[in-house]
Amino acid sequence: MSTTLHETELPAAAQGFVDGWQGGDADKVAALFTADAVVSDQGETFRGLDEIRGWIDGSIHLFTTTLTFLGAREVDGMIGASYRLEGDFPGGVAELEYQFHLSADGKIERLDFAPSAS
Repeated sequence: MSTTLHETELPAAAQGFVDGWQGGDADKVAALFTADAVVSDQGETFRGLDEIRGWIDGSIHLFTTTLTFLGAREVDGMIGASYRLEGDFPGGVAELEYQFHLSADGKIERLDFAPSAS
């Protein structure tokens, strides 16, 4: 069952990830993950804090983007937050759903990126 969420209802880690990434704050973003977290981005998988920190450091300043919130949902514990990204990356525009799986203490255990469900 899917529940629609408003932007103000996003868990702190999900909103913190977006805010930290947009602000270029790699330390803030890295602090949101569990020690054994997994991130899948553009066909690559990063496991554990060392690999995730490498992904953050290598990606956070790669492109300049603006985000427009499109919607959010919760499905079986997954928080999907959809955004329209516009920027200086190849193609210039994309709609993505950031799929957050959170631990009991609210940290990110898994993060996947998928075409927007909105």
